[in-house]
Amino acid sequence: MKATRLRAPSHDGGLLAEPPLDRAPSLAEANVDRLASWDHDFQGRRASWLRPFVRTQAVEAARGYLATIGVEPPDVPDEPSGLIVTGHQPEMYHPGVWVKNFAAAAIASRRGTAALNVIVDDDIPKSASIRVPHLKDGRLAVGRVEFDRWDTEAPYEDLPVHDEELFASFGERVRAELGGLISDPLIDDFWPEVARERESGLMLGLRLAAARRRIEESWGVSNLEVPFSRVCQSEGFYWFACHILANLARFQSVHNKALREYRTLYGIRSKNHPVSALKAEGEWLEAPFWVWRAGRPRRRPLMVRQGPTSMLLRIADEDEAFIELPLAPDREACCAVERLMDLPLTDVRLRTRALTTTMFSRFLLSDLFIHGIGGAKYDELGDAIAHRFFGVEPPSFLTLSLTSWLGLPQTSASAATLAALDRESRVLEYNPDQRLGDDLTPEQIRLVEEKARLIAEDPETHRARKDRFRRIRAINEALHPAVAERSQNLRDERATIVREVEENRLARSREYAVVLHSSERLRQVMMGVVETLVEPVAEPSDS
Repeated sequence: MKATRLRAPSHDGGLLAEPPLDRAPSLAEANVDRLASWDHDFQGRRASWLRPFVRTQAVEAARGYLATIGVEPPDVPDEPSGLIVTGHQPEMYHPGVWVKNFAAAAIASRRGTAALNVIVDDDIPKSASIRVPHLKDGRLAVGRVEFDRWDTEAPYEDLPVHDEELFASFGERVRAELGGLISDPLIDDFWPEVARERESGLMLGLRLAAARRRIEESWGVSNLEVPFSRVCQSEGFYWFACHILANLARFQSVHNKALREYRTLYGIRSKNHPVSALKAEGEWLEAPFWVWRAGRPRRRPLMVRQGPTSMLLRIADEDEAFIELPLAPDREACCAVERLMDLPLTDVRLRTRALTTTMFSRFLLSDLFIHGIGGAKYDELGDAIAHRFFGVEPPSFLTLSLTSWLGLPQTSASAATLAALDRESRVLEYNPDQRLGDDLTPEQIRLVEEKARLIAEDPETHRARKDRFRRIRAINEALHPAVAERSQNLRDERATIVREVEENRLARSREYAVVLHSSERLRQVMMGVVETLVEPVAEPSDS
């Protein structure tokens, strides 16, 4: 495990791509070659069988989902030759996240395969509002605008809109808050698309995802798309899950050892970062999956107790097991998979955690997975776990992010300007004699000459040096009134610069939701990424 440093670009239009974006197609090819010789046994199904099976099921699920939101799926074979995959939670994220969808489409086009965006709807929303800039008394400030109200820890999968009227008026309130700062914010196109889903029965997150997907299509990008909750109810996923559950003791040992090494590498003391260690409670072992009941949508760890030929599964805060699986390290998982296939008919949800989401996506679903910065940091740990558990060098991934500013008004104030003012303030405080000018009083001349003489001296005793220090300080204090007006002007100027630097920081933030950005400018930025990757079609020769 090696420490890596990934930083988001600090300038407008900056693109982080690690490795460089033009290497992405060859990276995918290298992954295909690497995994072609990997024939890991997933409790009775070899990787050579499971990988195409998982892809086929994902394409089928994506078509079904796109049909529910009224979107024509792209023309992709039932058994695609490969998939470029990315994903994120269904939130109003910033352009640095959205750029992954456009890059996935371009890389897939370059390779003649398909792109798939995974909607990570088993995660928990961070907020029911977004930050929106506005002008207050002529100064740039930021407030929050709510799109809904809730007091819950429900995952997106089970999170409906609670206040339909508040939700419906969100676009208008955002526009009012912006106050014309952005002439053509994407919210004008985006929120009418969200409003189309009011009667659809879709949960909040999928309403946002459906609107975003239709915007992409209007810009010429047509990826496959599927909520990961649907993938987690597929047969291919259950083979993956059963293999980890059957070998949970070994997986837990590998996971926790790699986690300790990761924390040591980065000097992390927190017991919860980047993830918590998997626990053991007597005979019960914590598995790397979330589980909850539809009527109580609060994610809990999955706990497993292994017997000689079967295992019990329970939710961490419940006493009784919700299912028994005929599964053990030396048993095939056919019967266990069949039992899990009935799980969606009950009220129990079995879902991945962050590390197992990308583990499944990278090893079984994709030829190339595109991470953001946060996901890439997570998967340093994920790679260490997967390498030891599966016994293969993990497939490489692409880390991609973009910085795009809103185009808000800025000033020339900077941290360098502030530093220069602070240096001048220190001169006025500790060396006022250097800023007195030529028109000095006799007393000021005497004090300046005395200070120069004291500085030139080299007292031999500690007491003498202390007396000299006190006298120089007294001289400085006596000269301060002569520079008082200049000092006050500097303080006033500094207060202005501090405010302007803060306004510039707000103007240059990369975290504003895509719905606030100029629709036309954002389209140009995103399609510019596509154009850098898609090879031009050669024109036919005259011959």
